[in-house]
Amino acid sequence: MPRFRVKITRDVTESTFVSVEALSPEAAQVAAFKVLADMENAVWTLDEGSWNAGGAYVSEVASEE
Repeated sequence: MPRFRVKITRDVTESTFVSVEALSPEAAQVAAFKVLADMENAVWTLDEGSWNAGGAYVSEVASEE
């Protein structure tokens, strides 16, 4: 019988924090993305509850033969 390697995926979210100075919340969002783009060492952490919140789905199937 043929064998297959099946990749099963769950989507999760991760977050990081950056500090910015801005005149408004909207401007802070824009500034935060600019800061993040220039960061080489951003630390991302898995959001609490994210690891099992989404349904699993098949994202790849490959023959092992």
